[in-house]
Amino acid sequence: MGKKRKRGMNGPLVLVIVLAMILAGLIIVYINISGVKPVLQFAGQYITTKDGADAIRARRTRSDKPYELTDGQKYYKELVNKNNINVLIIGPDETSGNYDTMMIVSVDDENNVVKMINIPRDLYIKYSDEFKQDLKKAWSKYASSKGIFKINASHTLGKRVNYKNSEGRFKNPEYDFTADLIEEVFGVYIDDVIFIKPASVRKVVDYFGGVEIDVPYRMKYSDPTQNLEIDIEKGLQKLNGKDAEGFLRFRQGYDEKGKFKNYGDIERKKNQVAFVKAFINQHLNLNNLGKIINIFNDLSSYIDTSVSDTKEAAEYGKLAEELYRNKFTQESEEIECKDEFIDGIYYLILREK
Repeated sequence: MGKKRKRGMNGPLVLVIVLAMILAGLIIVYINISGVKPVLQFAGQYITTKDGADAIRARRTRSDKPYELTDGQKYYKELVNKNNINVLIIGPDETSGNYDTMMIVSVDDENNVVKMINIPRDLYIKYSDEFKQDLKKAWSKYASSKGIFKINASHTLGKRVNYKNSEGRFKNPEYDFTADLIEEVFGVYIDDVIFIKPASVRKVVDYFGGVEIDVPYRMKYSDPTQNLEIDIEKGLQKLNGKDAEGFLRFRQGYDEKGKFKNYGDIERKKNQVAFVKAFINQHLNLNNLGKIINIFNDLSSYIDTSVSDTKEAAEYGKLAEELYRNKFTQESEEIECKDEFIDGIYYLILREK
């Protein structure tokens, strides 16, 4: 089940997109409950009369690819309903530039469920011979680049071949290639992409006054090359921004007895999901509406997103309103794969049909 490990640490600020999605819904609920009007002008920018989920689905286009990207690689089961709204959250590794975190936030508006699907960064992609020939023309020495067949390097390949000549649905060869690859392998259509800029976690967590969470084990790790120092005790803790970033990035280090342990990506992903849930429960409420509005106004400094205008933001706002009113539930799922070394490189091999 979803076996993952490896080095290089970085945590996603999934909570930023959660803020963006639920902001307008909170505003609408706040106005309806309290009758207070100071935010009406702000809210007017985001409220739309059309159902949010239907409006987002109406923007979908066919994922026409120049050729099959993989050699028929398909995950063994369906992950989401075809009508779900799916947002890809990307967090980059601060040193290598590869995608350290790839998470699909999938919204089932019919059943009022938000599912978080973690895609392991070390997942081996069986690129088709046709694509590899095209890649070789653009990058003759690609095969000598270590780990190039990991999914976390997919954006690099998309950029190298200038995928769809930068005219895909996101007008970005890196995002378009990654989204089409995910759809081909996992059968999940990506409606929008959220790229989380580095160093966002500390700012947002401190802005909201920290997050209380049960730390499952001692977390102690140091890496001067990444300017990373993690030192968190086991048990219930209120994490500030620095410690929250460490909690999200931790995957190996020293336990209470000073013994070095490698916990791997499985444990790290569990911690990330637990953190997002804790943040939502503690801070996404009407009492924090003013803070959410203020940080939303500065959202561009934290993320890059394919949600291109106020109208599209409003569509997610309406979707968030429905989720919020109906007390949505959260689920998480790990991709099933197994460990394997190929040409001396560690990969995770997908469980296929």
